[in-house]
Amino acid sequence: MSIRSKLKDEKLGQLEKFIRETPVEIELVDRVMYKYQHDSKSLISHRKKPRKAVMVTAMAAMMVCLLVIAPFISPTMAATIKQVPVLSSIFALAGDLGLKMADEKGLSTKPNTSVTHDGFTLNVSEVAYDGTRVSIGIERSQMDSEAESLMDRLANIELFINDKPINEFAPSESNHIGVFIHPGKDKDSAIIEFADKNNQGGLPFPEQFELTIYATITGIKEPLKIGVPVKNKIADSVTLQPNISRQYNNIQFTVEQIKVTPITTNITTRTILTDNSTFNETIWIDVFDEHGHKLTSLTGEGWHETNGSEQIMDQRFTPFESVPTSITIKPYIHLFKEYPKGEYQVDENNEPIIQYIPELEMTIPIK
Repeated sequence: MSIRSKLKDEKLGQLEKFIRETPVEIELVDRVMYKYQHDSKSLISHRKKPRKAVMVTAMAAMMVCLLVIAPFISPTMAATIKQVPVLSSIFALAGDLGLKMADEKGLSTKPNTSVTHDGFTLNVSEVAYDGTRVSIGIERSQMDSEAESLMDRLANIELFINDKPINEFAPSESNHIGVFIHPGKDKDSAIIEFADKNNQGGLPFPEQFELTIYATITGIKEPLKIGVPVKNKIADSVTLQPNISRQYNNIQFTVEQIKVTPITTNITTRTILTDNSTFNETIWIDVFDEHGHKLTSLTGEGWHETNGSEQIMDQRFTPFESVPTSITIKPYIHLFKEYPKGEYQVDENNEPIIQYIPELEMTIPIK
């Protein structure tokens, strides 16, 4: 047996002995309830008395031990360890393919900056920016873990780019930049996300900037302020301006721009009601590659003037696994209930029912 093999066996044996002799409490109830609450559309709420985390010292020691023997761990074992939530990044486990790829391909940054106020610690652990979409992974200290999720405790978020409010980059006061909050890898994490509206007449974000976050947490009087460096690390992207239109009845639908990055697929569309009528519903799109694989929708923002007959939309989707030869865009509308007004019709899985408009469908080659 080689010296390296012997050392490897000894280290792994030490690790096994250490883990077996270390008492660790595993709490699965909160994780399962959190996943159920966020994955389903149920209105069931779950509250219980806060519980303090235990055995933190043991877990920390285990992590140090893993780092010490890292050079001797096989790729299979390393991949398995990375699946453990406490060792994995928010982006790797959040369910967003683009952010997962950003983490795996080194397209994100990990500033690990934090701020503490009234005993509550907020940490920015990961950042991704592809020139349009900005995603910020935030976590609260495990010592602050409680039944109420971090998303529930986020009462308000204010963002500044190089000390300017992000809405200074918006096209107008009536067309502001939306801030989205998505679930993270567990109840102690979340993802803050926003995108520029350059395609709607706003200003593009700088390629590199200092983002300042003011996070208002319920139960804490003063907002937590934290500065985060943001940099576009995407070197390869595809931008097309097809300006292809379809007409159906009084609807003129145009795909103005397609931007494909390793993190996001962003599609800008413009809809005009040719009879000068007023919009009473939004036309959304589904996107498919040449093999019929449908992209997962992420976020979308649209705007039209009050009583206006023209609407512009930016809709963002997960990335293609590889740049396709063509994409098919299928516009659709949501079907609404007669009563109460404004509510979607839903299917047996509680998903909104949609209706495609085949006359507006188009297939666009990607060069």
